[in-house]
Amino acid sequence: MAEQKKQKMQFLVILTIVFLAFIGISMPYLIFPALFLNPSYSILPVGEGASNQALFLGITLAAYPLGQFIGSPILGALSDDYGRKPLLSGSLAISALCNLLTGFAIEQHYLGLLIISRFTAGLMEGNIAIARAMAADITTISKHETFGKINATASIAFLVGPLLGALMADKSLWESLTTATPFYSIAILFFCLSLLSLLLLEKTVIRTPTKVQTFWQRIHLIKRMSVLFSNKHLQFLMIISTCFTLAVDIFYEFGPVHLTIQWALAPVQLIIYNGVLCLGLAAGNGWLPTLLSKHISNRLAILSSIGGFTLCLIGVVLTKSTFLMITLFGLSGLAIGLAVTLLTVNISNSIPDTIQGEVMGTQVSLRVLGDAIICLFGGTLLLLSSKLILIAAAIMCACATIYYGRAKTA
Repeated sequence: MAEQKKQKMQFLVILTIVFLAFIGISMPYLIFPALFLNPSYSILPVGEGASNQALFLGITLAAYPLGQFIGSPILGALSDDYGRKPLLSGSLAISALCNLLTGFAIEQHYLGLLIISRFTAGLMEGNIAIARAMAADITTISKHETFGKINATASIAFLVGPLLGALMADKSLWESLTTATPFYSIAILFFCLSLLSLLLLEKTVIRTPTKVQTFWQRIHLIKRMSVLFSNKHLQFLMIISTCFTLAVDIFYEFGPVHLTIQWALAPVQLIIYNGVLCLGLAAGNGWLPTLLSKHISNRLAILSSIGGFTLCLIGVVLTKSTFLMITLFGLSGLAIGLAVTLLTVNISNSIPDTIQGEVMGTQVSLRVLGDAIICLFGGTLLLLSSKLILIAAAIMCACATIYYGRAKTA
């Protein structure tokens, strides 16, 4: 009982850090489309052509996930060897500095510094991978519950964060507010979280690996991935997870862009759509996985959720009704939350405890690599039509559904 109570308290601390960290991560979510597409907020010189706007938007959006691709598996692997606590605290402190530089770059219109600071912040963004590894270390609570609550907490934070970010950038509330203000606030928040993790998190027990590896072997990304993917079942699950989450990230990144282009919405107006999406995500992550695991198989639940999200994407492309669009955003959140949590549980169950951090980091890494590529190509597709990007996401999601459905075991 004492151990169970201790682990529950530790999990509450983890959830608190995840919630506050994701508020910080999500605060800029609705700001970047306006920075490049809305003349009232633009970081680019007056009169910049549409092609350059789309190109630089794509590069800026891609910088952060590209940094995550490199940093997440390395931070996750290092947390397996050196402990979760110091890696989490250190990455949060450096992220704070990076956000401080991002705010300065926006304020001074330094596009190059903006891109570099976003990339460096991405390098340090191993929070979700380390948090999931911490959840996997907890033995007294089921993974359906821990992973589900972590994802649900992040989803709720994505509801609160963009709202705060949009309000902090709204000059009509206070003339001194700018699009740089949210990033200065994030810097302060992350410095506080770094201290919080040092003070409240328990020092994790470092398990002795079956084979001792050097620091260089741990950060050799390509070699480490090839070793991990020798596990065929893990390889299959990673392919499904990556294909699905790439489609999800297209929706995350370019759903607001599509709405901005279609109805000329400002960041504050996008809050409604983002709020409905995040409420759906919270329910899909925190409630549905535990409920459905008692009644149907993970396989059927994953198939239904991925297929359902495919239909939602098609609906978003076709509809011109604001009410139907809001409904589709909510249903998309339910489908995404359920699929992501169940896929993460399956991945965690397919590997030993000694590499939980590394595999959780690799899962995030593969997702964000695709996200970076999507941002770059999405900026190009944006020149033709925002609908093409969402159609590509629907095709990708449909392929993931078919591939998963044809497998004999899942």
